[in-house]
Amino acid sequence: MTPFRLLLVEDSVNDAALVTAELEQAGYLPTARRVETLDALRDALATGPWDLVLCDYRLPRFSALDVLSLLHSQGGDVPLIVLSSQLSEDQAVTLMKAGARDCFSKDRMARLGPAVARELEETRVRRERTRAEVDRDILAKASELLTGSLEQAARLDQLVQLMVPRVADWCAFFLQDPNQGGLRLVALAHPDAERRAHAWKLDQRFPLDPQSAAGPAYVLRTGQPEFMPDVRKRSEPITRDVAHQRAIDGLGLRSVVNVALPGNDGRLGVLSMGTLGERTLAPVDLSLAQELARRTGLVLENARLFQEAREAVRLRDEFLTVAAHELRTPLTTLRLQLGTLLQRTEAHHLEPEVVTRLERSVRQVRRLGTLVEGLLDVSQLSSGELSLMPERFDLEELVSEVLDRYQAEARAAGCELRQSTRRGLWGTWDRLRVDQAVGALISNALKFGPGRPVEVDVGREGGFARIQVRDRGIGVPVDQVERIFERFGRAVSSHSYGGLGLGLYLARRAAEAHGGRAWAESASGEGARFTLELPLEKETRE
Repeated sequence: MTPFRLLLVEDSVNDAALVTAELEQAGYLPTARRVETLDALRDALATGPWDLVLCDYRLPRFSALDVLSLLHSQGGDVPLIVLSSQLSEDQAVTLMKAGARDCFSKDRMARLGPAVARELEETRVRRERTRAEVDRDILAKASELLTGSLEQAARLDQLVQLMVPRVADWCAFFLQDPNQGGLRLVALAHPDAERRAHAWKLDQRFPLDPQSAAGPAYVLRTGQPEFMPDVRKRSEPITRDVAHQRAIDGLGLRSVVNVALPGNDGRLGVLSMGTLGERTLAPVDLSLAQELARRTGLVLENARLFQEAREAVRLRDEFLTVAAHELRTPLTTLRLQLGTLLQRTEAHHLEPEVVTRLERSVRQVRRLGTLVEGLLDVSQLSSGELSLMPERFDLEELVSEVLDRYQAEARAAGCELRQSTRRGLWGTWDRLRVDQAVGALISNALKFGPGRPVEVDVGREGGFARIQVRDRGIGVPVDQVERIFERFGRAVSSHSYGGLGLGLYLARRAAEAHGGRAWAESASGEGARFTLELPLEKETRE
C-alpha cells in the first residue's frame, strides 16, 4: 500500500467513501481530509503539504474552477483531478486549460488508480527538482555569508534566516560555552517574535543538560545526528526536569533535526531546526542540515584559528614593545660611555688596538640601537601610521651623512660606497625617518653584496626625489621582491643572514607616510636596485 496525503473536496460522504475505497483497491493508503467549502479548503491547505486534491466539479456555492484558482493563489505544487457525474467535454477542456491535471466521470472510477499513480510520480519528480534548487540556493548563500564576514554572531544570525520558512519553521545554532560547560543558544530564527523571545528566555532559564538522552546536548556529546519526524513519538524526554520538559512541549514542535558542528578538536556546537503543526521534516532536510553544519563548522574553526593567531601576534608585539623600551635606556647609557672614552683616547694615549676595539664597540652599540628603534617603530605601526616631524633640508647632504656613518661597516664588508655627484636637492620631509630609510637600504646592500661596490644615486623624477641604492650581491628572486618589504619578511634564511627583517618594511612605511613609495628591482644573482621615492612637496594628509 502506498501512503499519501489526499485532500478531498466533496460534499457527498458516500462519494468520498467510494473514492477512498477505489484508491485502496488500487493499492493506495490515503490519509484523507474531506472539505465542503472554500474556507475549509483554505484552512486545510495551510496545514499542508498535500500530495493530491480530488474535487467534484460542482459543489454548493463554488466549482472546481474556484478550487483551481485558490490552489494557484496559494502557490503550492498540488495536482488536482476533477471527478464528476455530469461533466461535458467543453467543461473538461476549460478545466484542463485552467490547470487541472485530469477530468473524468465518476462512472469511470477504474481510471482513478492509474491517474493518481501518474500524478504522484510526476509531482515527486517536480518536487525533488524544486527542492534541489532550494538546497543549492541556500548553500550558495550560506557560503557567501560564511566567507563574507569574520563576525561570528552576525554570520550565524543570517544563516538561520536562510532556513526559515523555506525548509523549517525555526532554526537555531547552539555553541559550546566553556564557562557553563554546555550549550548556549547564540542564533535563532522564528517568524513569531513572541515565540522567539520565549525560546531565548527558555534557554536562559533552563540550560540544556549535558547528559540528556536526546536533543542538542545528546548530539553534541555523541556526534550522532538526530532526526525526529514526529517528536511526539520520542522515546526519551530531552530533560528530566518536569518544568523544563513542559516548557519544551509548549513550543508545539512536530519535527526536529539536530546535527553537530564539526571542529578540528571536537564538536563546536549544534545546528537545530524543526517544524510546527502538521508540517514535518524529511531525510532530505537532514542532509541539507549536515552539509550546512559542515560548512559552518569549518568556517568557525578557521575563525577560531584566526583569532588565536591574532592574539599571538598581539602578544608578540606587546613583548617587542616592552623589550625594546627595556633595552633602550641601557643602550643609550652604553653608547654615551663608549663615546666619551673614544673622545679621550688621544688625551690618554691609548694603544691603537684599544682605539680600534672602542670604535668597533661603538658601531655595534649603534647597530643594536637601530634594531631597538626599529622594534619600537613596528609597535607604533601596529596601532597606526608613523608620525612625522617634517623639516626642510638637503636630501643629498643627508644621504652623504648616512654614507659617512656606514663607511666603517662598508670597509669591514669589503665594499666601496659610491655616491653620485651632488647638485643639491631640497625638500620637506621627516629627517629622522628618511635617515632611517636610507640607512636601511645601505645596510641591506652591504649585507647581501659583500666585497663589491655599492652605488647610491640621488636625483629628481617628475615631482619626486629618488634615492637609488644599487648592489651587486645575490639579488632577490622575482617572487620575493614584495615579500621582503613585509613585516619580518625575508627572502633568505635567517641562519645565513642576520637581522630582523624590519629595515625594508620600515623604509617602505616611511616613504608611504610621506606620500611616496619604495620598491626593489632585481634578477637573481645579478644584484638588486632599491628605490626610495619621496614627494618634493609634501602631500596634505588627513
